[in-house]
Amino acid sequence: MDLKRIDRAVGAYLQDAEPSDAARLRFFRGLFELQQERCDELSGDGGAAATAVEGLDEAYLSARPLLQLCPVAIEAGDFAATCRRIAAYMAAEAGLAEDVAQALGAIDWDEFSRRADLVLAGTDPSGFVEAVRADEGMAEPFGAAAGAAVLVLAFAVRTHVQAAAESLMDAVSADAKEGNHARPLHCPVCGAPASLSHVGVQDTLQGGARSQFCSACGTTWNFERIRCGSCGSQDQGDLHYHHVEGDPAHRLQTCDACGSYQRVVFQDDLRVPACLDVEDVVMAKLDRVALDPRFHRG
Repeated sequence: MDLKRIDRAVGAYLQDAEPSDAARLRFFRGLFELQQERCDELSGDGGAAATAVEGLDEAYLSARPLLQLCPVAIEAGDFAATCRRIAAYMAAEAGLAEDVAQALGAIDWDEFSRRADLVLAGTDPSGFVEAVRADEGMAEPFGAAAGAAVLVLAFAVRTHVQAAAESLMDAVSADAKEGNHARPLHCPVCGAPASLSHVGVQDTLQGGARSQFCSACGTTWNFERIRCGSCGSQDQGDLHYHHVEGDPAHRLQTCDACGSYQRVVFQDDLRVPACLDVEDVVMAKLDRVALDPRFHRG
């Protein structure tokens, strides 16, 4: 994570943010710093995945997640330590109910990490989180803090894989990432659906370049300007944009073909420095707008 870019974006949003939005931004600013500090510690211990492997370009072009080719080895003790730090921060700063905060602080993360499928975590971060959520046996120790604990896991596994994700994307050739072929629909590193999309400054000839962002591992990748971020449809008649009055920078792209939506930030209309981790926080309000039946996920 680029903490300087995060600081610039958060500082700009805080100038006129509502109290609840400001509290959320400050919470995530602290969380991002914690994650990056821990990521730096892990990378210093050799925690980043090696990228001297063959077949990265082929995997990228065939939509095979790169972590399947070069998984991150996550040690149980390291993962437990990361979860403990994040859980303590959330218990103190997330505004949780007292019983939830206490339950979160009481979780034995060492025992959980010894039982957890950390091979899956290092290969498919979002799949790991969903597997724990769906496994009553794994989630039982979370008690009243089940919802918060699942967030801890998502934040922790991102911390363990983000350095490797960056290295893997750097190792993919420019031709694979920018050539004249279809871009990966889901995250090319971990396989998760994109969390949001970013359209850059408009060019008079080609329009604004578009990229996708994955919050599960922190990867950003190039994407087609006219395309559904959920199903890949490129039928322009199926795609529509909607935004809240007074905020054209943050939009919902809906798709008639699959009935889903994606959050998209338009750089031309953005009044703050672009930072996709921060935009992911800011645009959470659009998910509430999308509860309207017109915007339901497929």
